[in-house]
This record gives sequence, C-alpha cells and structure tokens, in this order.
Amino acid sequence: MTNPTTKEIKYGSVSFSLEGLKAIFSELAEIVREQGEVEISQLVKATDQSEDDFSKLKDNLRANVFHVLATVNYEDGSSIHSREPSVLKIEPNGPYIKSFYISNITPYRNNVGVEPEHMFQFFVDLRQPPLFDASRFVSSATDNETNLSIRGTRSGWRAGIEAAVNKRILRRRPVRTFFHGPFVYDLFQMIVGFPLAFYACWLSSNWISLHFARTGPVLTGAVYIYIALAAIWAYRFLFSYTKWAFPMVEISDQATRPAKHRKIWWAMITVLFGKLFWDFVGPYISISSLWQSSRPLLMP
Repeated sequence: MTNPTTKEIKYGSVSFSLEGLKAIFSELAEIVREQGEVEISQLVKATDQSEDDFSKLKDNLRANVFHVLATVNYEDGSSIHSREPSVLKIEPNGPYIKSFYISNITPYRNNVGVEPEHMFQFFVDLRQPPLFDASRFVSSATDNETNLSIRGTRSGWRAGIEAAVNKRILRRRPVRTFFHGPFVYDLFQMIVGFPLAFYACWLSSNWISLHFARTGPVLTGAVYIYIALAAIWAYRFLFSYTKWAFPMVEISDQATRPAKHRKIWWAMITVLFGKLFWDFVGPYISISSLWQSSRPLLMP
C-alpha cells in the first residue's frame, strides 16, 4: 500500500482577486468531486448489502462526504461557513475579509469519522501588522499564515490542487516578501536609520550651537543624543508604516484602504529624499547656470 505524500507550500507576498478566489473554490470542489468518484468506483458491495442500500450509500457519499467547506472571517469578528463560492463577497459598506479557509477535511470527517487519505487545506491570511506592536521584536518577520497543505497518494491529486491555487495568484511580490522577512529592520537601520539620525544632528547643528553653546558640552551632547533618538523613532514609525501600507497578502478588490496610505507613503518618501537631495547636491548645482546652459537648446 502506497503511503500518502504530504506537501506544505508557504506563500510569501501574493495578491488574489475576489473572482480568482471564487475560481479556486470552484476548481477545488470539482477536483474533490472527481476524487470522490474514483474512491466510490473502488467500493465493493458487502455480501449482506442490497443493491438499493449500496446505491444509497454511494449517493450519500456524493451528497455529503466528497465536498469542500469554506470559512470566511471578517474584520468585525463575524464568520460565514458555506459550500458555495458565492460566500466570498464584500458588501459595499460591510467589513473587509480577514481570512479565508477552504478544505475537504471537515465534510469527510463529520460523516466518516476519520480524515480523508486525499486531503488539502488552503488558508489566505489577510491580516495587516499593527503600526506599533510592543509584544513582538521589531526585527521579527511579519506574521502571515497563508499556505497550502496537500496530502494524498495520487500525484494527479496533488498536482491538480496545487495548480488550481497557483494559476489564480494575481501577483507575486518578491520585494515585499523580503521586506516582511526577519532582521530587515536591522538591515535598513544601518542603511537608513543611523544615517537619518546623523543627518538630523547635522541639520540641527546650527540651531544647537546658537541656543546651547554656553551651556557646556554635556547638555549639548544630550541634545544631539535626543535628536538622534527622535530620528531613529521616526525611522521605526516609517518602517512600521511601510509594512502596514504594503501588506503581505491582499485581495485586490479590498485593497483600497492600504492604497490610500500608499499615496501618503510615497508623498512622505518624495519629500524626505527631495530634502536630502537638495541639502547634499544643491550646493554644487546652480539652477541659474543650468537654465542659462539649457536656453540655447530650447531656442529654435
């Protein structure tokens, strides 16, 4: 007897459309129905079982056992369980979907008493990380449990389930996958955070010299330290805000809220890097000389 093979697929940053998830639902349900027909065809009628009872047994398996069951959890705490793809919907003024889970385990186990030999579980985690979470290390990877688990002896079953999900992924985002990974905060603290702190100290140096020059080096040094720490906190907020505005997993139909904040994020980044550019490059560039040199090119 062949032992079942189990495959676990952990998805990184991906996006789905609502119609894509419905298509996954429908295709997974069809694959389970086909597997049910394979298993039903292998049943052997007991010697003391009538043809009518045997036929009713097979009809019961088709009606109640070889199905998928999905759970849709919403941000307001409500949940809906259904066998129909239409359960996946977003009302105009209703709550957003928080997670989506679909499997063929529950219908089989509730009727047979054991888990099926050919099974799958698909979970889409749409949670957004909080802006500040004191319960977790800031260097930790973003929690996201989006995954697909498949078990079975038939290679066709395993390949069909995996293909049904993978071909409906709207977008794969390797950059976001990297950004939400572990120790990325530390990496960018060296690249962005500390230079930002030095820049803030340099930018404030004239003001500090003007107001604290006569107070002594200790107080002056303390002011520089506080300004540097404030810049580090600003970097931490910007990093957390970036993870919030660019979540790991999205449904494109409900990405309006993060999309609004992405516009704010781009505005903040543009202003910050524009300021940095002109502070460091501006002294070496004369706008008037650039204008004068470009005039002959603009004249006919």
